[in-house]
Amino acid sequence: MEKQDINKTVGVITMHRVINYGSFLQSYATQCVFEGLGFKCDIIDYLFPNKWHFDNGIKQQSMLGKILPDYIYKLGLKAGHRKKIKIENAIKKYLNLSDSYYHPQELFDNPPLYDIYVTGSDQTWNPKHTKGDSTFLLSFAPGKSKKISFSASIAGNNISREYKNDFIKYLNKYDNIAIRDSNGNTVMNELIGKEAKVTLDPTLMLDRDSWSKFAKNVVPKFNKNKYIVFYLITHSFDVTPYIYELLKQLQIKTGLNVYSFSDIPESFNINYTKCSEIGVEHFIELFESSSYVVTSSFHGTAFAVNFGIPLYSVIDSLDNSDDRQASLLTKLGINNCLVPLNKQFDEIIPTYNIKEEQGRLNELRYDSIEYLKNALLHNK
Repeated sequence: MEKQDINKTVGVITMHRVINYGSFLQSYATQCVFEGLGFKCDIIDYLFPNKWHFDNGIKQQSMLGKILPDYIYKLGLKAGHRKKIKIENAIKKYLNLSDSYYHPQELFDNPPLYDIYVTGSDQTWNPKHTKGDSTFLLSFAPGKSKKISFSASIAGNNISREYKNDFIKYLNKYDNIAIRDSNGNTVMNELIGKEAKVTLDPTLMLDRDSWSKFAKNVVPKFNKNKYIVFYLITHSFDVTPYIYELLKQLQIKTGLNVYSFSDIPESFNINYTKCSEIGVEHFIELFESSSYVVTSSFHGTAFAVNFGIPLYSVIDSLDNSDDRQASLLTKLGINNCLVPLNKQFDEIIPTYNIKEEQGRLNELRYDSIEYLKNALLHNK
């Protein structure tokens, strides 16, 4: 990336502390993108979710269930605890963090000072998760500061009435707006009367060589091209049991073992190895060295196409308002890898012309970088 001859600071608000591979990796990639353009970049260390979100309707564990794991997880007795330790270590190792903030009011009262404030990627504008927390709309940023968004995701095509006024108020204060998913422009047209720029998810802004280099920060542990990656996410939509049936058919066809991030019901008789506790570097290596990826995850889809891996990207419907996977694969010209619920196995084509797909990906990277250069260096 061409660096600018500038010395400006950027503060990014995103969901970097969610114990999720995609959340961390998109934060790290965002930081790399801004640094690659010559900016000093901090990830604003805003804890999400926090007490404000729990008070406003985000479900949390019972008090015993919440306190006990927080107390004992550092012992690493459970796979989930070991995963948490590794992701938190990666946050400390790789992210440039600001001072920490544990409640929206703390940011309002004492905001960190930057030349430019950015709403980053992940589902930062999805009220289902944020409960309308205007922090992610940069409501805390000083009034005359430059405000932009980069690949912010609404993950739907509507905003409920209770959140609209705040969205309209704060979005109109942005100098430039870019979203990650095409369906989000249905909402943008309704809220601000125009479409936003659609830019790539930050994880796709780093090419496969950059991610491969990142993975080499640890000793390799996977045998290349001898397994299927299975990455099931169910919080947006649930494609079980169909996705298990698809995975079983693929294993029968290929004879390959499966690495899975979740338990698979015994009734499907799938041979697999659980990998839910690997660190972020091995997460990258796992995708890079795989033969196939079967996933309902956006970031599972993103890393598969970044490495040019044959892909089954499973969704519940082609009419799904959460069009993150469909939006990406359509732009790359490989919607054959998009698998709506209950599609017949022998009708699915998971392979594609990698050279052409990588060429389109490079074009989208260039387009997203041009948006950022314009947004960072110029007024609206």
